[in-house]
Amino acid sequence: MKPLYRDGFTIIETMLFLGITGLLIVGILAGTGNSISIQRYRDSVTSLQSMLQMQYSNVENVSNNSVAAKSCGAKTSPRGQSDCVILGRFISTTDGKSIKIKTVIGSIPAVSTSSFNDISIFRSSAYNISVSPVDNEDYLLEWNSSIVTKAATNGLPLGFSMLVLRSPISGTIRTFVSSGADIVSDENIQDIVVSAMQSQVMLCVSPNGMSSVARSAIVIDANASGASSIETLGDGSGC
Repeated sequence: MKPLYRDGFTIIETMLFLGITGLLIVGILAGTGNSISIQRYRDSVTSLQSMLQMQYSNVENVSNNSVAAKSCGAKTSPRGQSDCVILGRFISTTDGKSIKIKTVIGSIPAVSTSSFNDISIFRSSAYNISVSPVDNEDYLLEWNSSIVTKAATNGLPLGFSMLVLRSPISGTIRTFVSSGADIVSDENIQDIVVSAMQSQVMLCVSPNGMSSVARSAIVIDANASGASSIETLGDGSGC
């Protein structure tokens, strides 16, 4: 009498199948997780770039309203008769993660400004530029990313101050930036207007362990005067 055989898998075959399947699932999940992290990091860089670009649009299309009068501490005046003007935006961070965006105001000079140019008018105290105590915003970098120094300096958190002003003389937008140890506070905003920005400024964005992707950077072109002056550099940024 022949022995009876039944179709099926042995215990060893079943264990091998489950083991290989488990490894495949882990590999797929790991790859998917890394792809998600990379996309989140890229989104955080793009979002930061868009936020900075938007400041130029806000400065270029600014309209004075009752906020300006309150900011200057002036009494309510009929429309068009207030000597308070909105001049631009002040963007700053001390930890590289939380960014403050504030309105910059000034008062129309009582003396002639015909002898001034776009830069000297802000270096002087003619408009008495200051940071408005109202109409301000907070921006937090997405997905735990942060602005840091270049890898050559250990990628430490980087603070920076960026002042975007629209010249009341020509309407041209001027940008002033300081970073590192030269961060400018609200009270000393005039200190940032020492000279026109002659060199390119690079803000490295770190994923802070979120992804192994190479760091990208937000670049502010020298003498930036519009949204197109804010660009993004990828793997070749040197960050």
